[in-house]
Amino acid sequence: MIEFLKKLGLPEAYSLQAEGVDIVIGWVHVLMFALFVGWGTFFIFTLFRFRRSRNPEANYAGVKGHLSTYVEVGVVLFEALLLIALSFPVWASRVEGIPDESEAEVVRVVAQQFRWNIRYPGPDNVFGRTAPDLIDDQALNFIGLDWSDDAANDDIIPTQGHLHLPVNKPCLIYLSTRDVIHSLSIPVMRVKQDAIPGMRTPVWFTPTQTGSWEVACAQLCGNSHYEMKGFVHVHTPGGYEAYMAALGLVKEIDDYDLSFEAEATLAKAIEALKAGNAGEAESLAIEGKSQAGFALKEKEELGEEEGEEWEEW
Repeated sequence: MIEFLKKLGLPEAYSLQAEGVDIVIGWVHVLMFALFVGWGTFFIFTLFRFRRSRNPEANYAGVKGHLSTYVEVGVVLFEALLLIALSFPVWASRVEGIPDESEAEVVRVVAQQFRWNIRYPGPDNVFGRTAPDLIDDQALNFIGLDWSDDAANDDIIPTQGHLHLPVNKPCLIYLSTRDVIHSLSIPVMRVKQDAIPGMRTPVWFTPTQTGSWEVACAQLCGNSHYEMKGFVHVHTPGGYEAYMAALGLVKEIDDYDLSFEAEATLAKAIEALKAGNAGEAESLAIEGKSQAGFALKEKEELGEEEGEEWEEW
């Protein structure tokens, strides 16, 4: 059934947890198809069987058999089986089997109208402090990060809406929102979770395939809801490590005139992922990391020269 549904538009599944979800999806469609055929056939039968020319007067006694009752009971039992034997175990594994943070890649995602704000803890594995009163869209501080907090200095915030993950490692996302209800939807990972105001909800999955796919908001969240699109990029372990290290260096450089070459190479790495060339993407990420390292060294040397010139002056 799943293979048939894929031909009708169901995306491929690229997470370790997708199999259980797909089993439920398959059986639900089996039930829906049986009901569609059954009730459709019965409807057409009634159109002919109880047409006016054959039944000029209404029969007030009605049907006396119990076939419809048996059918309804059968449908109820099938639905109960779907819930108890299939859906509940899959749901329980999603909400109770959350991996330990030490074994997962931890990411925080903050939704807002109409973008996804994604943040990584950086090398210290500690997220910097955030506060609502520090939110300043004009200063591009969309999540209210407190830059005076030492733990925030190495936090990594990629380009908005771009979620980077390593393959074959659990990903633990803490999902929240700064305004209305949104819904994080990653179809290829079989992930869909609402972001509720005032709550931080854990979402987890394990990517099994490198590549690049779209992330959508599955909740109508305002007049520009259609703009709330993002991407998930799944790298090889080495490519992910190099890419994130390069992002950290680019942040430290904080000067596009110096980091533009590294950023251009990182963009090529993403294009390679989209084309299915994970090996090439890893090589480009390593190259981008090297370029960013040279750019940082150049910045430090320029800073020393400016300092010497100032002393001489």
